[in-house]
Order: sequence, then structure tokens, then C-alpha cells
Amino acid sequence: MDTKQTVKSSIDDAASRAKQMTDQAAGTAHRASDQASGVLGTVTEKAKDVASSVADYAGQAKESVQHFASDAADSVGHAREAVGHFASDAGHWASDAAHRTGDTMADAGQEVTNLIRRYPIPALLVGVGIGVLLARLTTSNRS
Repeated sequence: MDTKQTVKSSIDDAASRAKQMTDQAAGTAHRASDQASGVLGTVTEKAKDVASSVADYAGQAKESVQHFASDAADSVGHAREAVGHFASDAGHWASDAAHRTGDTMADAGQEVTNLIRRYPIPALLVGVGIGVLLARLTTSNRS
């Protein structure tokens, strides 16, 4: 074999090996592309599942908030009703107390009037004494 043949054979072997390596690289790239597509599909499905779950949870949260808001509104209504009853009861109680106090004061006034009519002179002296005491308390000492 001569040198040209040897060089040509070496070049053909190198080309053949390069073609095999290129074919292997293309196969590997194709398999990697298929795997990436599979992973991308899986990731897409998982993202859709997560989005669906988030939407479900958001819907449940919205329903819960609406339920709590409705319960709170009902509670406020009941509280207003209770306060209204309490205020009404307090008003009745105050009115009754005022009437009883007025009746008691009228009775006491009638008693004092009867006492003054029965004992006019001692009542007059007590009135004068109270007047003197009040006058002394309200005037300043100017000595």
C-alpha cells in the first residue's frame, strides 16, 4: 500500500467515525428533545392542576368569606335588636323610677305641709334658723 492509499483510508475511517458520532449526537439530541417535550407536557399539566386547585381554593375562600359576612350581618342585626330592647326597657325603667320618685316627693311634700299645719310656730322657727345658717355660709367674713 502506498502512502496515498493509507492517507485516503485514514481519511475515510475518520469521516466514517465522524458520521457515526454525528448520528449518535443527532439520536441523543432527538431523545433529549422527546424527553424535554415529555417534561414540558408534565410541567404544563401540573401547572394546569395547580391553577385549577388555586381557583377551587379561591372559590371556597370566597364562599367562606360570604358566609362569615352573612353571619356577621345577622349578628349585628341581633345585637341591634337586643340594644333596642335594652334601650326600650331602660326607658321604661327610667320612666317608672321618675313616676315613683315624683309620687314619693309629692307624698313627702304633703307630709311636710301637714306637719307645718299641725306645728306652725316650731316650723317657723326652724325655717328662720335654716335661713340664718344659709346666710352665714354664703356671705364672706368681712371683719
